[in-house]
Amino acid sequence: MRIIAIAALLTFAMPAHAADLATIDCVAGKLAPAVTAKLHADVSRNMVESGKRPSYDPAVGGSIASAAAACGLEHDWSEAAIKAARVYTLAKLGLPIAERVIAERGFEAATLEDRFQTLPEETRNRPLTAAENQELIKGSVTDEAKQTRENAELLAEYFAFLSTIQYASFDFSQA
Repeated sequence: MRIIAIAALLTFAMPAHAADLATIDCVAGKLAPAVTAKLHADVSRNMVESGKRPSYDPAVGGSIASAAAACGLEHDWSEAAIKAARVYTLAKLGLPIAERVIAERGFEAATLEDRFQTLPEETRNRPLTAAENQELIKGSVTDEAKQTRENAELLAEYFAFLSTIQYASFDFSQA
């Protein structure tokens, strides 16, 4: 009887299970194609509007939130996991458009991603600071002709997509 009581106490003392990273793409799978198309249009606009804070149609955010809530129920996610999945989904679905825009401006996504991956894991698993982002951009643009404010803002947005995917998936797996 004593062993059963101790086992019961240990069960209650153990933290809740972390969200299964294999389920994070559930949110994207529940979005209507029209929502994804609107998100892509917003990312495209955001990437070419230099100097402005990125913005998204409220319907996109609402649809992602609804899909995340449904996936949360389906997979028994915590509130923290649902929030991380929403952030991850926006960045993950926007990344291909960001890659296209930077390619149109003469940058290679694979090279920039490799540069991001050289950061220490503990840095990649949280949002980048402004100073870290600035150093990443400086190290990525060696051609003087490309060292413009507009390109710096463009790359900052691109690195934000990479960073968000990384830290949101990490947060999700820890939630």
